[in-house]
Amino acid sequence: MIDNSHFVKYVADTGTDLSQHLPVDRLCTLKLDPREFENFANKHRHEATVKWYHPRPFLNAETNTQAINANWIGYNEHNTTETNWGLDPDETLLRLLEYLPGHSLPLHYDGKEGFKRLYGKENSTRFFVAVSEWDWGHCLQVHDNMIANWKSGDTYIIPDGIFHASANFGIAPKYTITMTGEVHE
Repeated sequence: MIDNSHFVKYVADTGTDLSQHLPVDRLCTLKLDPREFENFANKHRHEATVKWYHPRPFLNAETNTQAINANWIGYNEHNTTETNWGLDPDETLLRLLEYLPGHSLPLHYDGKEGFKRLYGKENSTRFFVAVSEWDWGHCLQVHDNMIANWKSGDTYIIPDGIFHASANFGIAPKYTITMTGEVHE
């Protein structure tokens, strides 16, 4: 039996209430060619960072608590591997993420420690950009919203402090971009 009581309590202590709908709408659709990103990933695979979801010394206590709770209930280096390539031009942190079939990023909210460490700025916005066309098993959950059936380039804002998860329980790699930066009017 899985003891998820610690994680359930943690989420409850944050005041998260899935019975209260949080609207998450598509912000825009960027014009992308998914093949360019897939070719980049294959050509530069040796330069990628491959990581799995676990506590790390440079993460804050909240983020590490989320990882500990996820690890406690079975998320590990065998099912949470993410391959990413990073770029940080002009104070915007860009990451191309590859989730192979069977991999996921469990329930969490973003601490944005990488952005804060690089730029020393606290106020940022995180965007999810679908690179691959939606395929079997590709999904993003933000609070009570299951996002699927996207087109390449569809872009969503991941609200600060809101739990979300991303998964590929399908049959083809899932490519996405996360963009983190300050939004100026």
